[in-house]
Amino acid sequence: MMDCDRLDYIKSVTDKGDEREWAYSSESIGSKFKLNFKRGKGVESHARKLPKSSLIILSQVPHEYKNNTTGEQKKIPNGCKKRYLTHVVELVNEGSEDEPKWGEGMWDIFRCVKVHWIADLKNWNSIPVDKEVIRAKWGCYNTCAKSLSSPKLMSEWGTIDRLRERLIEQLNLKAIE
Repeated sequence: MMDCDRLDYIKSVTDKGDEREWAYSSESIGSKFKLNFKRGKGVESHARKLPKSSLIILSQVPHEYKNNTTGEQKKIPNGCKKRYLTHVVELVNEGSEDEPKWGEGMWDIFRCVKVHWIADLKNWNSIPVDKEVIRAKWGCYNTCAKSLSSPKLMSEWGTIDRLRERLIEQLNLKAIE
């Protein structure tokens, strides 16, 4: 059961390779995976400090890719090149538990997460559009998770509870509580 009172962050993600339109598209409800952070100034400390049990909304822009089996170049449909809300995940470990497993590569900082909600990534019209749901620029420019109670978001929503209510409604999270 997902406690939406723990819906605390939003994070920009991207597929590390060129094999899929969506990052983490092979995950399903209940699955666990490593949520990657791109190495950079302050990222290690940020990733380590995110509290266990917090829920994070993943936001991403789909990208064109080449199908490795057929060699076909997959195009993004016209009008669909925008940022979408695709997953809600829960941090399942403390940062100190994940940190010893981090590598030295560009994307080797991670936190273990569990999927609570995922959009139907095959149905473009059903995927919530970030800008339409959030209605504020939240700072999707880097790999760090942004607080839903940030000043930019609160200038639009006033309170974290109002923003959470909007997210619960738009992502149909009531159905999985």
